[in-house]
Amino acid sequence: MQPVHLIILTHGLYGSSQNLTAVKEELINLSSPLPSSPSSSGPKSRPLETVVYLPTGIKGPRTWDGIDVCAHRIVEEIDKEIERLEDDGKDVVGFSVMGYSLGGLISRYMIGILHSRQPSFFSRHKPISFSTAATPHLGVLKYGTLTNTVVHTVGRQLFSRTGRQIYSLDKEPQWGGRVLLELMADPDHVFVQALKLFPKVMIIANGCQDNTVPYPTASISSFDPFQDASSVHVETDDDHIVQSYRKVEYPDPEDLPVDHSRDADEDGEDVQIQIKVIKNPMSSVPNEWKGRRRQPLPPPFMLFPWPFNYMLFLIFPLLLPFILVYVTTVITLHNFHSRKRIRTHRDSIEQRPLLVPSSVSLADTIENTTRELKDTLSSSVRESTSLDGTSSPPLSDPVEHSKVAPLLLTSAQKTMIRNLNNAISHAERVVSWFPWAYNSHAMLICRDTKRFPWQEDGRGVVRKWTKFVYDAGLHGLNGPEAEGGSVEIHGRTES
Repeated sequence: MQPVHLIILTHGLYGSSQNLTAVKEELINLSSPLPSSPSSSGPKSRPLETVVYLPTGIKGPRTWDGIDVCAHRIVEEIDKEIERLEDDGKDVVGFSVMGYSLGGLISRYMIGILHSRQPSFFSRHKPISFSTAATPHLGVLKYGTLTNTVVHTVGRQLFSRTGRQIYSLDKEPQWGGRVLLELMADPDHVFVQALKLFPKVMIIANGCQDNTVPYPTASISSFDPFQDASSVHVETDDDHIVQSYRKVEYPDPEDLPVDHSRDADEDGEDVQIQIKVIKNPMSSVPNEWKGRRRQPLPPPFMLFPWPFNYMLFLIFPLLLPFILVYVTTVITLHNFHSRKRIRTHRDSIEQRPLLVPSSVSLADTIENTTRELKDTLSSSVRESTSLDGTSSPPLSDPVEHSKVAPLLLTSAQKTMIRNLNNAISHAERVVSWFPWAYNSHAMLICRDTKRFPWQEDGRGVVRKWTKFVYDAGLHGLNGPEAEGGSVEIHGRTES
């Protein structure tokens, strides 16, 4: 049978598979066959085929139904996709997961469902790579500011069951009185045990300007070295990926050299000398960075041609009451339909509950099957995942900031950080840098470059992400001399 590397690509909250068009395109670009190495003996093996599957059952408000509910829906789609591939004479020998934003949390729950099967899903389909981009692994963060408190208070009322889960308000009986995110980070439960099976892991986070998923929760970190852009000097490559950073050291005024030749004026009277130190040399960073400038208006207004966009911006305060009424009505309807779908889902899965504690012997068995994959990692990859903090730092060194909002982590979130980082200590962290963006959350994946052309700046991050996953399949399943194959998207083969 044709060997296949199946990649599951999951979108975020209130999104759709269209949001990941750029990611899909880059995976297709990687599908062109590589020149094979001459072999002195033995038959030539069939080239590995990469199949990318984008779930369709959690589009739009259906993502509000809960992380667990969305994961169950995707698992059903995965089973059908694997059955379809087998009917076409293809064997899924490798399995990778890519999750964007909320899709990363859904993916973590999804692999827990698959691993809880008897026998485990991964005893038949080798885990290859697990990666997330701008995923709120710790849930929604809280900062010690009035604005954040208001947003936190309002936000927890939105997005139905998913909203309660990401705000850690879902202490349901099925979780033993714990919140879901805390359970998903427990090393004694199936979710972390499933995550540990993947030999290649990548965590991508925006270093700044991500107003949806800030750096600490996306990178699973207890601090944010980039919270104050004026206090750090950041070096990036051409793809806007952080290569190194250091704290900006300002000189002590007492240590500055003083020219005493003009201490007195022409009449011999003393002249008072005042030394001024510029403490914010990077104040222009939010508006301009290496030739990139922020758009003059927020993205929604840039959809309209000039001068209508400026006219709309000026009259926006008058339209705000009508917009709020419309948004409130839509949210209320979505919450109502979400509750109905959740009840239907619970009835359908009542007879097949998730096995939360995973068998230790089963985990050991699966880990043995993936040990060979871990050994295939090249030395260059191992170096890139070291904790030296010099290139795409996995966990950045703390940087003391002045006059910034304190990050208020709960005890549960601190435990999540410790447990998850222990589970994926081999993960490669990538930090992107888009200080000129209004919100870098969408730019990270080039979510809609047709309407917002400046999001194309995120193309380099997308290429790095997709190459990581694609190469993991080639190296992990066929070795470093593997041939590339075609990429199939929803049953279509594109080359």
